[in-house]
Amino acid sequence: MAYIIREVDGAEYADELHRFNGMCPETFPTLTARHIENGFWWFAYLDAEAIAFAGMVEMIPFPSVGYLKRAYVMPDHRGHGLQSRFMALREAKAREIGWTHIVSECAETNVASAANFSRSGFSRCDPEQKWGAPNSAYWIKSLL
Repeated sequence: MAYIIREVDGAEYADELHRFNGMCPETFPTLTARHIENGFWWFAYLDAEAIAFAGMVEMIPFPSVGYLKRAYVMPDHRGHGLQSRFMALREAKAREIGWTHIVSECAETNVASAANFSRSGFSRCDPEQKWGAPNSAYWIKSLL
């Protein structure tokens, strides 16, 4: 399978972002206009069908820190390295715009995501102000 990943304009793709975000409502709160309009977004396609998405926004109130806002791959397309490709693209964008760190979280029980973070050079951290759901594992990567 030849997957193509494209960076897209959030405002232009807002409906599709909301559709993908809604595929995992127990994990993903509703996206706000600020996230859609000011974030960076990617879709993975197989032929003309969108099968995965990922996003990154500035971590408010921490300037120069990017937050890996979303990542979702449809179940039939998992295990093909799309999450790793999304991480690499988001890291490259963060470096391009001069951010110093990127952070994220995943469920403690999400072994696949934890492995992707580790392989991509992230370290586990324990933030004082936790922003994720209960039982989240937190990750950080310095871009300096």
